[in-house]
Amino acid sequence: MQTFSVPFCNCNCIAWELLYINRTNILSKTIKQIEEIKQKATYIFANRRNMEEHNREQLKQQHSTKNPIARLLATTSSRGKQYRGRAKCMKNESSVEPILNICRGARVQISGKNFEPDWGLYNGAVGTVVEIVFNENENPLDGTLPQYILVDFPQYRGPSWISEKPTWIPIPSIEMNCSNYCCQFMFVPLSLAYSKTGHTFQGQTCGPGHPIPCIIVQPGTIKMERTCPGLLYMFLSRATTIGTPEDRSTSAIFFFTNELTKKRIQNLTTTMSGEICKKIARRSKWVQLLNKNKLKIKISKKQKEDLISWAKGTTVSQNIVHKIIEDTSWRKSNSLNF
Repeated sequence: MQTFSVPFCNCNCIAWELLYINRTNILSKTIKQIEEIKQKATYIFANRRNMEEHNREQLKQQHSTKNPIARLLATTSSRGKQYRGRAKCMKNESSVEPILNICRGARVQISGKNFEPDWGLYNGAVGTVVEIVFNENENPLDGTLPQYILVDFPQYRGPSWISEKPTWIPIPSIEMNCSNYCCQFMFVPLSLAYSKTGHTFQGQTCGPGHPIPCIIVQPGTIKMERTCPGLLYMFLSRATTIGTPEDRSTSAIFFFTNELTKKRIQNLTTTMSGEICKKIARRSKWVQLLNKNKLKIKISKKQKEDLISWAKGTTVSQNIVHKIIEDTSWRKSNSLNF
């Protein structure tokens, strides 16, 4: 049976509270909590194949006869000729989607472009599609790209495009040169974001007040962890809260898997035969080398005291930091960085 599990630390150990998805043996309140969590959560997978499959399934549920899926094909221009798809010389541009299936209400993220990071329009920013706008007499069946896709980005803090809807932003099709500058690639810089891979989620944060309120993680097999040391720790470190002992439903991270067991948590570094994993051993050797070659910094006691005094005198309270972040008047840029 697959389970949602919420991790929490207790005396340097990891314990688990399980929320079973079994409608025959849990309370209706718990069922409602699980459904609410699934609706708002972004799924994080250890591999790309499972991520893509989940995105397709979620898009199927989102569309209807009145809300059809638009199949948007990117185009390549080379030596005066134009054809659909991505050029071979752009095969390394994994963030650029040659085909984008999308509909109103779909959860998407900016891919392959940093429009204006200071405003919240950065590569990986998540939003919801409001509308897909084509020029008159054009549609995706003709192979044309939309004039723009209107997306609601909750984290957006720049100038308003629509005063009544300050977080609704038009995302246009953009052109990118290949690495050889022999052709141009026209595409919509968006991709589905119902789920992501663990590697693309590195550096992001989830929790109350963030664009992604919580994540549901499928960490893959123990073999995946041994191939990518630290993967499970990376998942756990993305969340800002794990809820409370009384209410774990408020956690920012859950696990949906049969593969995450107590035994696995206690043994991430050795094989079944008890040998240290190759990548773990190599990492340990590298750490030992760094420790042997530390740069010794000489600093006097007075210099230490002066540094501590300076740090104490320049600390900023959390309230002041939040006020600075929420204040958009300090932003200097007044145009999108196309």
